[in-house]
Amino acid sequence: MDSFRKPSANKRRVDENEIKTIRLKFDGIIGLREVILNELQSLYYVEKALLKAFPKMIKNACSFELIEAITLHFEETKQQVIRLEDAFLALNENPKLQRCQAIEQLINDVDCTIENTKFGAIRDAGILLSLQKIEHYEIATYSILSTYAESSNENAIAELLAISLNEEKVTELRLEKISNSIRFDSNGINL
Repeated sequence: MDSFRKPSANKRRVDENEIKTIRLKFDGIIGLREVILNELQSLYYVEKALLKAFPKMIKNACSFELIEAITLHFEETKQQVIRLEDAFLALNENPKLQRCQAIEQLINDVDCTIENTKFGAIRDAGILLSLQKIEHYEIATYSILSTYAESSNENAIAELLAISLNEEKVTELRLEKISNSIRFDSNGINL
């Protein structure tokens, strides 16, 4: 009977609900493909979230130049969503959204700016600042994904991402030009 030991009080019993699925981790080209797919899903979420956020930004912007820049980028973003869907197809994957808290916070910053400022130049300055942050996030993501796709011989995907990357860079320059036109004086701010 000594061969049978009683369970130790210190050992915790594993509940079936606590058992987690083990996900294999890959190296090399398979791992890079997983990184690309994961980031495509996140970027897909980003672009879809922006499509919902742009109309509010347009409605609350004051200057014609800013309204025009957001409107142009809104239209480009629709095409970027289509390109991302094409990238999923090139990987033989269905388009899938993966929540991105970074873009949620950046969009929340725009909402806070709108809520905390009066309609006018100060609000435009805040919207511009938030949009620049968004553009930098998108440029970084499109840039590295394009490089990874190219490295893994996913040339069709690299090309799709490069087109969107160039659009993001043009938008960033357009926003920078508008922000450079803001002039501060003793009476306030002028666009």
